[in-house]
Amino acid sequence: MYQAETGYSFEPEQKSRWEGVTTWTKGVTERIPTLDKSLDRYFDRYMDAIVQEWELLTEFDLVSLEGRLKRITEEIGKLETGHAGLKERAHVLDDSLKTLEVRR
Repeated sequence: MYQAETGYSFEPEQKSRWEGVTTWTKGVTERIPTLDKSLDRYFDRYMDAIVQEWELLTEFDLVSLEGRLKRITEEIGKLETGHAGLKERAHVLDDSLKTLEVRR
């Protein structure tokens, strides 16, 4: 006697019939169109158009944006360094100008 996970017990001939029914059910289930299968086929077929229409980002776009962000961040660092240097030079020039004005 066979006891399935469901708690029901089957005789050996019932077991083989049960396996036949479950096998048949799985086969039918795989052939029945479902919303998931339909959506998968739809997206597989039209993904490029969907990405363009909705202006979605692709992996290539993200990699490109990441590279641009890195370059911009580096450029901002250089500009901040240059700004600090110019600010220091402006203070030196301002102090020199005040010294010249006092001497006059």
